[in-house]
Amino acid sequence: MAMQHFALALKLDPKHVYQALPRLLSLWFDFASIDPTNQIIEEGMSSSGFAKLLNKNKNDANKCMASNLKVIPASAFYTAMPQLVSRVTHVDKDTAYVVQGILKRVLVKFPQQAMWPLAWLKGSKKAERLQIGEEIFKEAQKNLSKNHKNMQKLLQEASRLFKFLKDLAVYSPPNSNSNTISVKPWKGSVELSEFVPPVQAALSISPLSKRDSPKDFFPRNIPRMRAFSSRIAVMASKAKPKRIKAFAVPGSFKHTKKIRELSSGVSASSPLSCDVGEMHFLIKQEAKGDLRKDARVQDLNNVINRQMASSSSGSSSRRRRLHLRTFAVTCLSEDTGILEWVPKTDSLRNLVSRSYNPQTSSFSPRRRGVRLANFGDPTLRNNYDRCQNTYFKDGNLSRATILFEELCLKPYPPLLYWWFVQKFHDPHAWYEARNRFTLSAAAWSAVGHVIGLGDRHSENILVDTNSGDCVHVDFDCIFDKGLNLPKPEVVPFRLTVNMVDAFGPTGTDGVYSSGLQTAMRTLRDNRDTLLSVLEPFLKDPVIDWKRYRSQQKSSSSTMQAKRSIKVIDERLRGIYNLRNPNLKKYRRTDGLSTDQDDELTHLIPLSVEGQVNKMIAEAISSENLVQLYVGWMPWV
Repeated sequence: MAMQHFALALKLDPKHVYQALPRLLSLWFDFASIDPTNQIIEEGMSSSGFAKLLNKNKNDANKCMASNLKVIPASAFYTAMPQLVSRVTHVDKDTAYVVQGILKRVLVKFPQQAMWPLAWLKGSKKAERLQIGEEIFKEAQKNLSKNHKNMQKLLQEASRLFKFLKDLAVYSPPNSNSNTISVKPWKGSVELSEFVPPVQAALSISPLSKRDSPKDFFPRNIPRMRAFSSRIAVMASKAKPKRIKAFAVPGSFKHTKKIRELSSGVSASSPLSCDVGEMHFLIKQEAKGDLRKDARVQDLNNVINRQMASSSSGSSSRRRRLHLRTFAVTCLSEDTGILEWVPKTDSLRNLVSRSYNPQTSSFSPRRRGVRLANFGDPTLRNNYDRCQNTYFKDGNLSRATILFEELCLKPYPPLLYWWFVQKFHDPHAWYEARNRFTLSAAAWSAVGHVIGLGDRHSENILVDTNSGDCVHVDFDCIFDKGLNLPKPEVVPFRLTVNMVDAFGPTGTDGVYSSGLQTAMRTLRDNRDTLLSVLEPFLKDPVIDWKRYRSQQKSSSSTMQAKRSIKVIDERLRGIYNLRNPNLKKYRRTDGLSTDQDDELTHLIPLSVEGQVNKMIAEAISSENLVQLYVGWMPWV
């Protein structure tokens, strides 16, 4: 009954698609995943009538979706592509068949956009998924051959484009020290400009309403890619990701014979007069991580942005400025993908390294941030190790905290405030950039705490050097996975001294705390919507959210998903439930123990203001910072 009502709501008007569709799909997949035999054993029942009821519910759920496959708008299903793609090999054959039918319909309706979320099926290492991907594309090409031959050719050439990008991702340069490589530019029977670029602006569907033309759902003025540069930059990190450059042309651009010759000749690395700019992408292969996590988290962030934009919490001016900067993540296989490059950004660590305080002596070590941000500085690392040993070996957390403040914080005062002063000379531009940094940090703090986002070291937080906006990257460590690291990440988010310094004289009070309260109030007001979106993420059978922990069976994964949903639900109700595993692992010898009032905060829901105060206190606590992994650089 509930599924029929959700389907009817989407059929009549898809404007509530982000509330209705995740719940509809969750109910469907939950019913379809039930094994009557196992369920009877687990519940201790022996009734054959119970098994028949479960089978009937499963069949009814599949029939409901099959009957609504062509009734619910394809634009609605497009918003749930990752959730649908992960179920193409569902254990129930009827469910898998309906899922594949939905994906074929979406690909026919939006071939230029839907080809990118389906790319990883075409490059999958699993034979079954690869075969399904081929069938979906072939069926879509067959349907498009009647009236849209140009789109049929586009999907045919998409396979070659995907292979080009995937091969580039896995390619290892012969010279490991080389920072550039030369490749033959991609060339197909369809011009590269016919493909929609895999960027957030081009792949994001507009707010849904009842419309007929596919052109109404996506922006029309997005630049296209004329050609890839033949020179590829190889990044310095261990995985050797490649930064590829595409020359951008207007969306209405048409190739001429001369331009084709120039694009494939000696000018393949140079811009032409028809170009309007450049697009950059990062192509990488993940040996341990999973880019599908990053893609799903970006989808979640887009939902949260819509909630923040439409929320009634806080003043209208603050609402408009609270947002999460997102970017497109497209998976090409289980371990390769292409990420939209966020231009004009730099890491928090690099900005601190380049900062300097002109009011101190030229010879003072406090003047510049180079030493402060130098991970290899032996004095800093030895001092931090000494602080940690005082707690982890001697059990004296109070003494470790005092040493951390004296050896790591006091000798190296924060400098990020001065970077804003020196970067933005105009007073109005400086004030705006500082406010944008503060408010975007507040928005990320709220979301990061709710979803348990970890690994927030100084390289995973970027700053837009033009606007001051924070941009977070690398979402592999999510749903409190940071608490299971050898050195647990025991803070709710990164709020180190340099970040607080950049907020201005009010520090964590004023703009930051009010922005954090507004963001948390928005998330708490939309608790049901967020949980309906998060639950399918956690139950995704393709992604192991708790990777690198002990071996897990499907039943334990299901239990872990339920626990994670419970934790997030509690945080959205105001409970601070981030428990420090070190408190049980290490016995304190300084005569202090966990305060009883502190224990109560893990049980009692707090007001928004109380929850925010608790989050800030835990994030800036030197007791917590001294327990973090040295690579996190808690003194920066």
